[in-house]
Amino acid sequence: MCDKLPMQSDGLVRLSKIKVNPEYIDEYMKYAVEVGTASLETEPGVLTMYAVADKENPCNITILETYASQEAYKSHIASEHFQKYKQSTLHMVDSLMLDDVTPLNPDNIITNTIRK
Repeated sequence: MCDKLPMQSDGLVRLSKIKVNPEYIDEYMKYAVEVGTASLETEPGVLTMYAVADKENPCNITILETYASQEAYKSHIASEHFQKYKQSTLHMVDSLMLDDVTPLNPDNIITNTIRK
């Protein structure tokens, strides 16, 4: 696990809302877990990568992502593990909505880690 950077004034908080084609959900989940784990373990600027599936429709995935800065986000989407995820799952995703949000309490910094 790498040491995390502090949230900067240009930090990014995003909800990624993904609808996965049911035919591919199991395969998609493998890629999603892989990229989330690699991002948290190797990228100091990736503070949160917390994915959840809707209970009623598990093909509706929401990911809370927080990045320490715009530069950290740019570095993340250029990373080898993200590019592998993106290219491998492109045909599995029916829709993608990226919703940048503002924390109601910016002093409440969220980070998450992978337990080994």
